[in-house]
Amino acid sequence: MTAASAAVPERQEEIDRRLARYNVTRHARDLWPEIPLPVFRAAEQELGRVATAVLSDAPSPVVLRWPAGAARALGIAAFAGGVGALLGYWCETGRVAAELGVSDLFATHLDHGRRRLARLRAQLERVVVALAERGIDVCVLKGMHTAYRYFPEPGTRVSSDIDLLVRPDDWVASRDVLRALGLVETRDPRHPRDSAWRTPGPPSVPTLQYAHADGPWSVDMHSSLDRLPFEGLATGLGSPAFSACEIWGEFERPVRVLPQPLLLTYLALHASSHFYGMMLLRLIELVLIARRDFGGHSERWEAFGDLVARTGSSRFVFPALDLAERLVPGSIAGSILGQIAGAAPRRLRRLVRRMAPATAQRLHPFPGLRERFVWVATVGEWLAALGWLVRLRDEGGAGSPVRAIVAQWRRIHRTLRRIVHARTP
Repeated sequence: MTAASAAVPERQEEIDRRLARYNVTRHARDLWPEIPLPVFRAAEQELGRVATAVLSDAPSPVVLRWPAGAARALGIAAFAGGVGALLGYWCETGRVAAELGVSDLFATHLDHGRRRLARLRAQLERVVVALAERGIDVCVLKGMHTAYRYFPEPGTRVSSDIDLLVRPDDWVASRDVLRALGLVETRDPRHPRDSAWRTPGPPSVPTLQYAHADGPWSVDMHSSLDRLPFEGLATGLGSPAFSACEIWGEFERPVRVLPQPLLLTYLALHASSHFYGMMLLRLIELVLIARRDFGGHSERWEAFGDLVARTGSSRFVFPALDLAERLVPGSIAGSILGQIAGAAPRRLRRLVRRMAPATAQRLHPFPGLRERFVWVATVGEWLAALGWLVRLRDEGGAGSPVRAIVAQWRRIHRTLRRIVHARTP
């Protein structure tokens, strides 16, 4: 397979059909029916093996043992794990050696990663300038920060959106600014502290093979660093003081970024919150950050331990950091792993120990609702989880008992429909 053949667009009707079915089943078989699960898992494992070797400073080149005749499966697994552009960079620089068809495929991933990052940067500049003109300070989160500071090249850190944190007092004004820029808001009642802003009209996905430069994007606004698995259980980071954040001059207007150890805590918490969908890219990101900012600095690890203990975040960062350490041993201080593992519920520890870094992302099918309850540690939290399950939730608040019964029936119907579809090829 050459780069040219890999880049041939699929028919839009077929892409839309696959996405529509996947939205019902949440089963990756419906996105890529031509890739059997054993092949997908084998591709994930090979990508994980190569990432471990490169990040462990194995001698160059690290040989990617995958035949060009099956390059499509490897490319799909890399796309799902977010590492296609990074593999392309490693192949381009000679860090990884692969058969020509495979390296050509990853060259396509890298090309689109670079162009997509440039596109997102332009949109970020536009938003930051508009917010600054209203006197609104922003903190840039996740990929649009780490891509520039921790990855070998910004385009190797694929991002689907632009994440910005604003002060709670600036929340309403920030939404007004984004609305004035022509963006349309989408709110999810499950995440009341967040809102996503996209260009008008239905999003169009150009391909299901790699992160396309022209694929959909959004501005995700946050007023808190907390994740909310369900009402009654928050992850404890809250809204940080902007005065404690680092001022960063990377863009046209100065922005803020999270300082250490808050940065590592937040990224580990965010990666772990997608418990059954932890992308290999997010584990690599944690390894790169830990090695650069914490390697050889025991006092920084102590500060990290103090922060997660003080905020009650230990159990929420445990899965991702444990997997990152197993991906590249020596990345995370052993004393920290012991501390956060000790704070995690026994069931959570058991689930994490059964996972492997390369295959932690479960897409066949995605377990869905269950990932919200892996964090539960006490009887009170189980009761809160039960209350969250049976309570009607919408933007208008609690409704009548009749509406609650109807809503629960619809949820059961959707779940049964998903199960039936998931078992029907």
